[in-house]
Amino acid sequence: MNLSTEAKVGSVSVIAFILLAYMIIHLGNFTFGDKGYQVQAVFGQVDGLRPGNIVRYAGVDIGHVTDIRVAPEGVQVTLTIKPGVKIPVGSTFRVGSDGLVGEKHINISPPSQNSGFLAPNDIVRGEDIQGLDQIIASSDRVLVEIHELVKSLNEILGDDKVKAAMKESILNAKEITNNLNVMSAALARMAQNNEGNVNAMMSNLNAMSATLRDVTQRVDVMLAGVDNDGQTVRDLRETIENIKNTSSRIEKMAAALDGVVTDPETAKNLKETLKNARSVSEKANKMLSRVDSISTKAGFEVLYDNKTGKYRSNADLRINTSPEDFAVIGVTGIGEGSKGNFQIGKGSEEFAGRAGMIDSKLGIGADAALGKQLKLSVDVYDPNDVRVKLRTQYQLNPNTFIVGQTDNINKSSEKATYIGVRQNF
Repeated sequence: MNLSTEAKVGSVSVIAFILLAYMIIHLGNFTFGDKGYQVQAVFGQVDGLRPGNIVRYAGVDIGHVTDIRVAPEGVQVTLTIKPGVKIPVGSTFRVGSDGLVGEKHINISPPSQNSGFLAPNDIVRGEDIQGLDQIIASSDRVLVEIHELVKSLNEILGDDKVKAAMKESILNAKEITNNLNVMSAALARMAQNNEGNVNAMMSNLNAMSATLRDVTQRVDVMLAGVDNDGQTVRDLRETIENIKNTSSRIEKMAAALDGVVTDPETAKNLKETLKNARSVSEKANKMLSRVDSISTKAGFEVLYDNKTGKYRSNADLRINTSPEDFAVIGVTGIGEGSKGNFQIGKGSEEFAGRAGMIDSKLGIGADAALGKQLKLSVDVYDPNDVRVKLRTQYQLNPNTFIVGQTDNINKSSEKATYIGVRQNF
């Protein structure tokens, strides 16, 4: 069918009109009877928001602004949400824009936890954001403060005394750097020149550790011989138990005869026997309690005198007869002018006193704990030529200690300082 020119022109005009209407309706967000549901959002200020602006949830378009009106509590914005879209309770409503001067929109951010969804016509409180005017005002305040800070710095740095002090500081830093370079070079030369001494020292330490291992083995053998692996204490306890049991049997026999014997002399002897038996039992009980509380602890140490380059080894045995009573037996300077130690002491771990032979001389001593790991000891001995010994022990683990000791601290010409390691067994 051939159309006339007028028909063709009319058809094109109709199609163009329909396309124009569609573009106007689509781009202008016109609707014929809004579908979906409405939510009321209240803001302190909306700053350019208009009806028809887009509503977005996490960046996705879900509706548009239907109405904006002033309310007593602020500006109430009516949002029309598309059907099927659910907004969680607790979501954040903000006025945003596309770029610095772009079109405004409502942006909804989901909450961290979902506790339900908004119902139609629910009222929510929107969060106000800083507008451009507030940002500019804040920037002006910041610029004023920066200007004041720069002004203050100029006043400080412009002072001649400050300039001189800064210049002097820079020169001092340069001098310190030069001195550090000189010291580093000197240390490098020292290390190179004393490399042989360092190697010799390491060799001596190796030899010392071997000697310490050998002496430790000897001390173990000695203790095993004295204590017989605990057999000595067990035998002693068994003997005392036998004495106690015997005296108990004697007491029972004497008590059984007490009503039978009629001779006065025999009765007197019987009563004396009962008395002695009870006394023996009591003494046996006391001895047993002491045997139960007896404990021994051996120690060995190697000390080094940096001034003379000599080593010295010491050994001792501490016997605790009760929680507060103890005795110390030992030898100072094993193998080289050995000196004996035998002291009796009383006290606790925090403080204890000793008296007896110290380095083969009569004297007294005291031990005090300075915290959980540090212990201080002072010995005063030799009444004819009084000498004072000061000693510290630092505990590395339950049985290993770092030892520092100064002998003859009251005699400058004979004073000797040692440092070493102690091991308890």
